Amino acid sequence: MKTGTTSLQLAARARREVLLANGVRYPGTEVNQRRQLGALIGWSVNTWARAKPLEPDRLDIDAKGVPPRGDWDRVKAEIEADPDRRIFLTHEFVSQVDDSTARKVVEAVGEPIHVCITLRSPGEIVPSLWAQSVRDDAQTEPFVDWLARFFGKDPVHPISARFQRAYDQGQLVNRWARLVGPDNVTVIVVDKSDPRLLTGTFEAMLGLPDGVLEWRPSNASLAAIDAELFRHVNAILRDRGAGWSTFHSLVRYGAIKLGPERRQLSPGEPRVVLPSWAGEIARRDGTQFADAIRHSGVRIVGDVDTIGADFRTADWPTMSAVPIDVAAEAVAGGILAGQKARTDLSKEVADRAAEINRLRADLDRVTAERDRVTADLAALRSSSTRERARELAQELRRTVLRRLRKRQRASLHR
Repeated sequence: MKTGTTSLQLAARARREVLLANGVRYPGTEVNQRRQLGALIGWSVNTWARAKPLEPDRLDIDAKGVPPRGDWDRVKAEIEADPDRRIFLTHEFVSQVDDSTARKVVEAVGEPIHVCITLRSPGEIVPSLWAQSVRDDAQTEPFVDWLARFFGKDPVHPISARFQRAYDQGQLVNRWARLVGPDNVTVIVVDKSDPRLLTGTFEAMLGLPDGVLEWRPSNASLAAIDAELFRHVNAILRDRGAGWSTFHSLVRYGAIKLGPERRQLSPGEPRVVLPSWAGEIARRDGTQFADAIRHSGVRIVGDVDTIGADFRTADWPTMSAVPIDVAAEAVAGGILAGQKARTDLSKEVADRAAEINRLRADLDRVTAERDRVTADLAALRSSSTRERARELAQELRRTVLRRLRKRQRASLHR
């Protein structure tokens, strides 16, 4: 999670044909296989379809947003139809599954299989998870309160089990090593100073030319002021009864995507980082995770010791007001999202109106054809009736004539 894989996925989507030409299939047509894997394991990845209330941590419990099983079946059919190419499947939420679900994924994909896990320091990942949950998952809990739950300081309301599974990197690596064997697991410890480490390793593993999977950085975390602003927005929307569809279109892919994600952050602008007390826990955990990974027997690319290395910490800033430029970006993003939604709705209405007109024209043609056939049948029936009447009249005339002749012969014999 938050290790640079989004850029990798964007490159793979944009260069699907290049991958195919080099013996690699990236199934489907989307950025990644999030929806298809969600259909396989039964997770609510279609956020817009989730049931109310608008609250976080519903990925593995809300049946409303689970894609239809056919989404996975189509990808599986694509994989099976191409046995000669290497298959590249990717999405980070698979790191959050439990043992039985991981086994289900392996069995569904089939063998041979190789699992690649990208990691970085817990001290960098954890704050990004909270900021991402504000952006993607309608998070409303203050950062410091969320951290207390995350690091076990609130035993009454612990963090979700799936977050715990992804956070414990030693257990994460060993889970997949037990399942597919350590020889079939590669851990990449990403390094900000060497962005080619991630893409170059994947290119080498997939047999791709150098540079094919390079892409501009993307999916950056929200700055502290943006995250706090939209945390409050999420709370207001929740309290006013907004649904997931509204959040998805007007917040996640509206005000945030068209606002904060496009603005340039100033050099001194506060980021979302751990306070010192949480940083101590993350450093200690990182050291333990690195040791567990080192003894797991898996292949390691990069310096595993950096998982437990120092990182910057800072107290959560006091924010009682939002700078005008930040607020303007957010408002503009919301307006643009509303405009896009209106344009999309107008297009949908126009498309449906055109379809209705086509159906009406078809109905008119069918009605005209029915009327023509009905008239023909009526005419045929009328013609048949007249013909039968003539036949009966002729038959009656013949009968009368026979009787007259018979009487005439009888009179002559008298």
